[in-house]
Amino acid sequence: TIITPLVDIINKSFKSGIFPSALKVSKVYPKLKKGVSTNASNYRPISIVPTFSKIFEKIVLKRLLDHLTQLDLLTDCQHGFLKGRSTATALIDLVEFIIDHIDKGKYTTAVLLDYSKAFDCLSHDIILDKLEALGVQNTAKKWFESYLKGRSQLVELNYKENGVTRSIKSNQHPIKKGVPQGSVLGPVLFILLTNDFPDYIKDYSSVVMYADDTTLLLKEDTPEDVSISAYIALHMTYDYCSVNNLAANPSKTKQINFGRRGDQIPNLPDIESVDQSNLLGLVLDSNLTWSPHINALCKKLSSALYVIKRVKCISNIQAAKMAYFALFETYLRYGVVVWGGTSTTNLNRVLTIQKSAIRSLANLRELPGRIQKSQN
Repeated sequence: TIITPLVDIINKSFKSGIFPSALKVSKVYPKLKKGVSTNASNYRPISIVPTFSKIFEKIVLKRLLDHLTQLDLLTDCQHGFLKGRSTATALIDLVEFIIDHIDKGKYTTAVLLDYSKAFDCLSHDIILDKLEALGVQNTAKKWFESYLKGRSQLVELNYKENGVTRSIKSNQHPIKKGVPQGSVLGPVLFILLTNDFPDYIKDYSSVVMYADDTTLLLKEDTPEDVSISAYIALHMTYDYCSVNNLAANPSKTKQINFGRRGDQIPNLPDIESVDQSNLLGLVLDSNLTWSPHINALCKKLSSALYVIKRVKCISNIQAAKMAYFALFETYLRYGVVVWGGTSTTNLNRVLTIQKSAIRSLANLRELPGRIQKSQN
């Protein structure tokens, strides 16, 4: 079997601190996003790493996270790619911060940061320095250095000729920075590189992070003070990005001022101030009514309802149920832990569409019940 030689190769790799060079080549397949196929900018690169590489990486990832968890070295502000954390926990922390401080009479604002090609710009040497600071040293550090450096990629394009599928490959090109796309370790190496960011900025801002989605949260007693803190925190972020070879994108960074007094907070220069913005799959609005999110959600649910009805007509009830759980309920349940406190009117809008979906699946004309306003 292949297990015995593979185990031997993995053990030798770990003991020597050398990652096999044959596993450092990634294949990139261009996938058309939209627009004309002759425009290269309309394609999204899909990077595929060797399967055996992922086996190595999963073993290393478990050992790395065990080490970091046991020594409590991971920031509580990061919610991406870590056990027990998710977009839901990130959203809960963010919304609780906003509500708690508005209730305390604080002026509250958020800066939603945007990075340009975050995973592609990372310096290998900086990653290795950050790993060493977290206790990854000697042979372990040597292994990560071997894993990151000396990588290359090629582009493979599939096409049809006379009804036969063929492929053409480019020459290999070296990769001198960034983490491997499509890899197991890549996302975790990014969050370890930025693991010290919350502590760096803690005197001026709280932070909620999900991978490269980073939000600065600020609260002060006066609108002027919160604006000054936001300005300092934002420029400290730019300095941090400069030192760590990250590319902040001010043109896509947004500021949201929360609460009824939010319009009193001076806006940051060169940053777009908005009343609502997409964040981790939800539409966050300045008054936390969640109405913009409900509007977007109802559009998705209505589209899913149409698909469910069509599937039921051309297939069977089991296929329609699969469509319901895959296309309808996933959107319905996502983030409900934070937007579920929206108004009764908004909840009933969602309930009406859900009842239509259930009626379609169960061949019912009517379902009783509406969400009633609380009497308290």
